[in-house]
Amino acid sequence: MLHPKRGPYGRLALAMLAMALLVGLLAGCGKKENKVVAEYEGGQVTAKDFTAYKTFLKVINPTYGSLVDEDSVQESILKQFIGIRILSSRASDEAKKQGQEEADKQYDSLKKSIDASDASTKKQVEQTMKDGGLTYDLMQQFVREQFIMLKDADLKVTNDQISSYYEKNKDKFKYVTVRHILIGLTDKNNKTRTDADALKLANEVKGKLEAGGDWKTLAKQYSDDPGSADNGGLYEKYDPSQWVEEFKNAANTLPIGKISDPVKTTYGYHVMQVEARGTKTLDEAKEDIRSTLASDSIDKFLSDELPKLIKSMDVPKPSASPSASPTASGSASPSASGPASPSASASASPSASPSPSASASAAP
Repeated sequence: MLHPKRGPYGRLALAMLAMALLVGLLAGCGKKENKVVAEYEGGQVTAKDFTAYKTFLKVINPTYGSLVDEDSVQESILKQFIGIRILSSRASDEAKKQGQEEADKQYDSLKKSIDASDASTKKQVEQTMKDGGLTYDLMQQFVREQFIMLKDADLKVTNDQISSYYEKNKDKFKYVTVRHILIGLTDKNNKTRTDADALKLANEVKGKLEAGGDWKTLAKQYSDDPGSADNGGLYEKYDPSQWVEEFKNAANTLPIGKISDPVKTTYGYHVMQVEARGTKTLDEAKEDIRSTLASDSIDKFLSDELPKLIKSMDVPKPSASPSASPTASGSASPSASGPASPSASASASPSASPSPSASASAAP
């Protein structure tokens, strides 16, 4: 059967029709892949936005790993993302200026850290970014939004609010300055010790200190607390309520200047010496109070106002599980989650924190 000949215009028309169909199909796929997962007063979040933000959390703290992809935490992370975006957009011009300056320093540090890592690690990080649609520009934007939000909350705290908080909460500003050397049930090389061996070595360390041994030298040689071993075992002006019970009790009751008998915690034996106890002055406590009040104001917005601003969300609902939180705990402490310093806990969470590095601290 003969087919009618098509002129150049006919072929062009068919080509254009095929192209139009292809563009339509691609556009349809794009809409499906990049659906809107949340709408709120003043904006919306697409699936790509949300995935990029979760990838950002993974990059700044690899301990999150696949945790941020669990169904149980999707709603809380999305609400957090929306809250940061709203609060940063509402910030004063001064907060935006100062917050961006601080954020860019932090971003530069983060970028340098990635660039300075070994080739395998850098490749892995950049592959994670690529898979999650996270560019360096987006990373910088996320860091800026967090810092601008925090700076705005910080600038809104008044001196009167700080003074009032201090007067009502003086007990929170009691401190103890203490030195300790931990002889762990697991040593710094990750080798286990028996309880008896740990106690014997702790008593030997005590004897050396009582004989005039130098704290800095002995802590560096013996202590299994990475948070203080290189600092003579010193924790200066720390809130004792943050320490595990046995360590806290010893810190609050030991005679000042006395080298203690080994104090047992779940992590081993601590040889301790309390150097001072007291209460921080208003000036000493001022910045801590400012951070607390700024954080409280952000928390209040997230719990009270944000739900009224969110029009819709399309993510898995959180389960009733108590672990439904994108928090990664870690510390070098005799706490429920870490092995060495006298801290009760140290956690890293992708919540509104003053540093996007969100890394677990080895300090109490």
